[in-house]
Amino acid sequence: MQFITITSLLALAASLTSAAPASEKRQFEAQLTFYGAAGASYTLSVPTDASEFTISNPLSISKIELAGGATCGIWGIDGSNTVIVGAHTVDVGPPQTQIGGSCLAL
Repeated sequence: MQFITITSLLALAASLTSAAPASEKRQFEAQLTFYGAAGASYTLSVPTDASEFTISNPLSISKIELAGGATCGIWGIDGSNTVIVGAHTVDVGPPQTQIGGSCLAL
């Protein structure tokens, strides 16, 4: 009798474990728009897994816009460090070419 009870409990535990949803990370690409002088801009889609990415556009940037869903840190050639959380537009000071960054999904 005790063997049947233990076996039943183990089977129940195994079925509950396999039925539980796997923890799923929210993965997508963040949309960053970089604004320079005279209406010049460009947009990048970047990973949101905290990996570092490189920016190769030489345009001097004064504002960066994030479409939302992530937190991003972007750094410039002259030492700027711009942090954007969620859907916001942030000033870069002083304006400069951006060279890299990293984003993490919220």
